[in-house]
Amino acid sequence: MSAFDWMDEALCAQTDPALFHPDRDGSYSTAAKVCGSCPVREQCAQHAERLEGGVSRALRHGLWAGHTPNSRAKQSAPDRKAAA
Repeated sequence: MSAFDWMDEALCAQTDPALFHPDRDGSYSTAAKVCGSCPVREQCAQHAERLEGGVSRALRHGLWAGHTPNSRAKQSAPDRKAAA
């Protein structure tokens, strides 16, 4: 069994990937609706945290588990402070 088997159930895998990576002034609203009903949202959030770790907002891309790059950066900010 692979650590990525959960991705087979991800609704984003059945959707246009461009929705999750809009242009600079684009909206995540349609992608957020897809994430809202996804059965593997928790696994997705954990995967995004593993990938991005404590990187800055500028290095975060796309919508993961219904969270924008800004919201993920804010969520991980307390973790970075606690580690310092």
